[in-house]
Amino acid sequence: MEMAPGGDRFDGKVALVTGSSRNLGAAIASRLGTHGATVAVHYQQDADAAQQVVNAIVDHGAAAASFQADLAASGAATSLVQAVLGQFGRLDILVHAAGPYADIPFATLDEPTWDRTMNVNLRAAYQLAGTAAPAMREHGWGRIVAISAGSAFIRSHSVYGLAKDALRHLVSSLAVELAPQITVNAIAPGQIVDTPLVDEIAPGFKQAQLDATPLKRLVTWHELSALVILLCSRPFDMMTGQTLVIDGGWSLPLGQGTPVIGQAL
Repeated sequence: MEMAPGGDRFDGKVALVTGSSRNLGAAIASRLGTHGATVAVHYQQDADAAQQVVNAIVDHGAAAASFQADLAASGAATSLVQAVLGQFGRLDILVHAAGPYADIPFATLDEPTWDRTMNVNLRAAYQLAGTAAPAMREHGWGRIVAISAGSAFIRSHSVYGLAKDALRHLVSSLAVELAPQITVNAIAPGQIVDTPLVDEIAPGFKQAQLDATPLKRLVTWHELSALVILLCSRPFDMMTGQTLVIDGGWSLPLGQGTPVIGQAL
């Protein structure tokens, strides 16, 4: 079995990863399984996809089960954590990776899209953490990781950017409230190279992001899932309330278009 950075393994610990039937969430869930955690795989609609993730984790020697919840619904996040606790008896690691995207301009944004985007990205995060915290405190240890986004740092991604920016604020507040037993951090990835839907709905978008990224490549699911493992491991025991921006320098204030004087004044 693979060792976590710093020599940590998560044998005996239970991890819940929201939005883990596909994409980044599935990569995180699978990686936690390879590090020995028992994994609760959450899905909204696709039970078959969630079961495939569960099967892959079990094939690698860890325990896993799938759990359905529509995190946009009132109380669903609380019920999800309770279901995981009911089946596994504990919850040590919570990764909130579910988060629908919407960049419809605010002037024309419909209320249902606002509600779903905010409720899944933000409201679910605080409900998940609040319900999981007592179980984590009972065992004297807990790790919460929320997936924010590079959209948090710009003002052209509408309600999604708002939700992901607010999520960063929530993470820092929870870090204060839940210390010292529980650390709470966020990861804000730039455009992820693996995400297939972007190629379907916005051809050329990834290339534009690549052109604007100093490191000239986009982040991968593999890199981000590895960072989740690290945030739950001993080398990061002293980090809490922080958002790690993983975007190859895309969000840096590059001053593009600013004239160069070309001489010392």
